[in-house]
Amino acid sequence: MKLALLGADEESLLLADAAVCLGHEIIWWGDLAEALQGPRPCLPDADLVVQDQADQWEALLDPRMAEGVIVGRGATPADQRAAQVGELAKNGVAVLATFPLVESILAYYEIDMARDESGSLLQHFNPLTAHLGVVEQAAQWIEQGHPQLGAIEQIAWERPMGQRTRERVLYHFARDVELLQHVAGRLNRLAALGSPDEQSTYAGLSVQMLGESDRPVRWSIGPAEQAAGPRLTLVAERGRLTIQFDQAQRPTQLEIHQPDSSQSTPLESVNEGDVCIRRFTGALSDSTADCSTWPEALRAMELTDTIEISLRRGRMIDVHPQQLTEQLAFKGTMAAAGCGVLLVLPLLLAVGWIAAQEGVSLAKYWAHGLLAMLAVFLALQLLPKLLYRARESDDSASKDS
Repeated sequence: MKLALLGADEESLLLADAAVCLGHEIIWWGDLAEALQGPRPCLPDADLVVQDQADQWEALLDPRMAEGVIVGRGATPADQRAAQVGELAKNGVAVLATFPLVESILAYYEIDMARDESGSLLQHFNPLTAHLGVVEQAAQWIEQGHPQLGAIEQIAWERPMGQRTRERVLYHFARDVELLQHVAGRLNRLAALGSPDEQSTYAGLSVQMLGESDRPVRWSIGPAEQAAGPRLTLVAERGRLTIQFDQAQRPTQLEIHQPDSSQSTPLESVNEGDVCIRRFTGALSDSTADCSTWPEALRAMELTDTIEISLRRGRMIDVHPQQLTEQLAFKGTMAAAGCGVLLVLPLLLAVGWIAAQEGVSLAKYWAHGLLAMLAVFLALQLLPKLLYRARESDDSASKDS
């Protein structure tokens, strides 16, 4: 397949390299900076790329240019990158994006709205969820219990990090919580606990969550440990299981701890880039948008966005699924406009009364103008019904034909 790369970073280049190694072709390059420098099995060096075409990215809006676009952060500002992905999705272009691509939850809603309306394929790359074998096994133990240790009572994820800034902590939480939802089911309640010192809040952040499995889920951040990556611990009735990941986010071993014994089993890992590219190109071959994974990315970002709300309010927050559509956006705009009208109306009444008292000639038309303004505002409320009814009629007619 012919693919394009828009925005080079460590993970988008990993995907591009995996695509070329699997026999696909990168025919368009944009926003590369110096990211192509360094050893990569199948990608060319930076000086062999014909041209960086970042300023001509609109060419990708034509689905005939490339069969799919790999999108990374690159050097482009986050809001501009989100707008580009939204435009690609709106024009029916298949996109494979690194995750989290941007921080703004609103951008994820807007991109999802564009994806939903156009029916385009939009997937994201989270290296943690590429290892579904061990993840599905852990989910089965949570649902059915472990044969040696009994029922699973708690789930804990610990992530050691060196640079524990707000941005880096939230970045990794979004990726980790998507994995945790694969293991524990959908999470819909969240409580965050941090230090009273604002600078230290994220350095020692702890997040408690509840969801479909009714088992408490705890996520925590801590200082970096030598050659150690994150670990997932399932606390059971008669011991605990620990899945250890390395610094490359790959599971390396399963440890089973009981009161009188412990055992360790090495785990086979996969090339997460290959897994993601095979999933993406397979969905392209099937010509279906049902394989889009963007809703999963959106749910992870909803939980991530809730952390600051919980810290500010100091309590557990319910996280409700939401969906942004043109109709909901229009209703929100009209609600804001209605509040504006209510605020301005007393002022207009006062101005009209003063004008009448002063004998201004236009005052006698003031009431008619006010009524006309209100009539236009109320008439706008009918606009979505007319537009969407017409769109539904066109859709049904196209299906019949």
